Amino acid sequence: MVRVQQQGGGRTPVYYYESEAHTLNVTWTYLKTLGDFDYIVAFGGYLSMIGAPIFKKWLGIELITFLRGNDFDTSIFTPRKRDTLEYALKESRKVFSVSREKAWKVNQWLPEVEVHFVPNGIAISDWDPAPGELDFARRWKQELSAQLTLGFMGQLKAKKGIDFFLEAFSKTNLKEQFHFLFIGDIDPDLLEDLTHNEIHFTHMAFLDRYELMKHYLCCDAVMIPSFYEGMPNVMLEAGALGIPVIASAVDGMKDLLEHNKDGLLFKAGDLDACRRVLYDFAAHEFREEMGKALQQKILNQYTSEHETEEYIKHLQ
Repeated sequence: MVRVQQQGGGRTPVYYYESEAHTLNVTWTYLKTLGDFDYIVAFGGYLSMIGAPIFKKWLGIELITFLRGNDFDTSIFTPRKRDTLEYALKESRKVFSVSREKAWKVNQWLPEVEVHFVPNGIAISDWDPAPGELDFARRWKQELSAQLTLGFMGQLKAKKGIDFFLEAFSKTNLKEQFHFLFIGDIDPDLLEDLTHNEIHFTHMAFLDRYELMKHYLCCDAVMIPSFYEGMPNVMLEAGALGIPVIASAVDGMKDLLEHNKDGLLFKAGDLDACRRVLYDFAAHEFREEMGKALQQKILNQYTSEHETEEYIKHLQ
């Protein structure tokens, strides 16, 4: 294991072995040589929640647990993971969640646990497009002048609601008004259905966030029809570029977006509500204004500096 220095600190990658127990024992062998720590932090994943509560006791320090993605949603309804989740949360001095809904769920389930809502932040300086990226997006929009582009970014899994969205879309007469841009892993059967139903779409393999920028700019909106979420980076990244977001009203999406002000929300899993929001967006005269309003909100409230300040306030 080699420590890698970074601005503001460093990191030491630990190899993940086939055996969970071996991985954590190797981690402990390394940790105990490093000296004093202020806290041990678990980022909600299954392996970290197995090891961190034990390391906490051996090191004699406090445990902080972050529920940042869907680790809570999957663990609480997976029998072999639920006890691990419960033990880690009960052993935590503080728990932080990126959505109010998840914080509420923890509080209702384990009222003795101290849980706080701290939303994700974004490094705004990383989302300043270059002239070439703006030109790329302009050319894209010129080629699709008669269609609106909806972007779907990331791991396009079942919980992301892609199948549900396409079922809702198939019950509209908007096929000729939209082009879908899928970037990420997607089920081959779904691609086949898109082609069979003559839906206009482009699919690209997963890209890192800097390669994504010019593709975000091609979109008239980013679509997040998830059944459950954390606070998606996709929503913050699109918003930082002034791209409006259409999303199901769950978790971090409803924490950030205000319907008809800086985005459009619909009830998760409701086909009629999803169809209505698509018609609303197609007819909306203020799409650019919504994007600008979302961009301003992120600049004011959802920066990485703001996120850091919130954590420091709670931990001090």
